[in-house]
Amino acid sequence: MIGENVLRAARYPFLPEAREFISRNIDLSLEGLEKTGSEAALKRAAERVKNALLLKEVRVTALDELNYVREMLSFPIAIILVSTLMNEYVRRMYALGESRGAYKRMLNESDETLLYIGEKLRVEGVLDQENMIRIRIPTYLNLAYSFHAPHWKLVNRVVDNGYVFVSRVEYARLLQVEINNYVYEKTLEPVPVAAVPENFKKAVNAIAEIWNRLEAGKSDYAPLREREDTPPCISRIIKRMEKGENVSHFERLVVATFMIVRNRGVEEIIEFFSKQPDYKYNVTKYQVEHLAGLRGGGKKYSVPSCRTILTNGLCYPDEFCKGIKHPLSYGEKNVASKSRVS
Repeated sequence: MIGENVLRAARYPFLPEAREFISRNIDLSLEGLEKTGSEAALKRAAERVKNALLLKEVRVTALDELNYVREMLSFPIAIILVSTLMNEYVRRMYALGESRGAYKRMLNESDETLLYIGEKLRVEGVLDQENMIRIRIPTYLNLAYSFHAPHWKLVNRVVDNGYVFVSRVEYARLLQVEINNYVYEKTLEPVPVAAVPENFKKAVNAIAEIWNRLEAGKSDYAPLREREDTPPCISRIIKRMEKGENVSHFERLVVATFMIVRNRGVEEIIEFFSKQPDYKYNVTKYQVEHLAGLRGGGKKYSVPSCRTILTNGLCYPDEFCKGIKHPLSYGEKNVASKSRVS
C-alpha cells in the first residue's frame, strides 16, 4: 500500500520530501534523465506546462498520485522544459499554473496537512482554538504584498504578540504566493541547451507551438508608447505588463482607469491586458466596462490619487512629480517644463 506521505509528495512535488525521494532513486542530471528512459515522466511534464498555458492551472488527478514516481519526476522535468524555452511569459504562466493548482488542492486538505505544507515551505502557521491560523508578521508581510484588497493590509488584520491571524483559505492563498515564487525562481536557473536530450527538445518545441498558437489567436496590438504625460508610477506598471508580469488587481485598476481617461477603446484596453498570465476575456471585458461606467450604475471610475498609489507602495517619483497630488496632473507639469526649456 502506498503511504500517505508518498501520495502527498506526488500531490505537491515542490515539497522537499519529493525532491529527496527522487534524488535518492534517480539521477536528476540531464545525462542521467536521458539514460533512465523517462518518457512517461517527460510526457507528464509537458502536460503540466500545457495545463498551465491552456487551463491556467496544473491539475493532479488521483491516478497521477498513484503514479507517484512519474508525478514527482515530472515536476523537475517541467522546470527544465520551461527553462530551456527561455520565454518570460511561459515562465510566469507555468509558475501561476502550478501554484493555482496547488491552492485548489490545499483547500481540501486537513488542518494538519495544510500546516505541514506551510512548515515545509517556511511559512509556518499555528492553529488556535477558534480555527484561525497565526503566522509571524514578517512572514505575512513578505507574502501579502501580492494582494491589494483592503482586508489584506496589516492595519485591517487582527494582530497579537507578533502574529497575524488568517483563515484557512487566506493561509492557503499565502502559500500559493510562496509556491508561485519558488517555481518561477526555479525556471530562471540556466540550462545548458546543448546538453538537453533530443526528446526533451521535441517537448520544448511542442510547447513553443502551443504558445505560438495562443499568440497568433490574439488580435494585433501595438504596445503603448512612452508619452510625456505618463507618470513614472503608471509607466512602470505598463512596462511590467508588456513583459507579461502578473501585476496586482490594484495595479490593473490604475492602468485601466488611466487608459480610459486617455480615450483608449475598451477592446484596445482588453487586448493590452491579454498579456496577463491569468487573463480571461469575459472577466476583463466586464471589469473594464464597469470602470468605464458602461455597466452597473454608470459610474466612471477615476484614476487613484498619488496618495493612494503611495499607500500601495507603487510611487516612483521623478523631478516632475514634486508638488502634484494626482497622476493626471503629471503631464501638464512635465510638458509645461519642457516647453519652457525649448
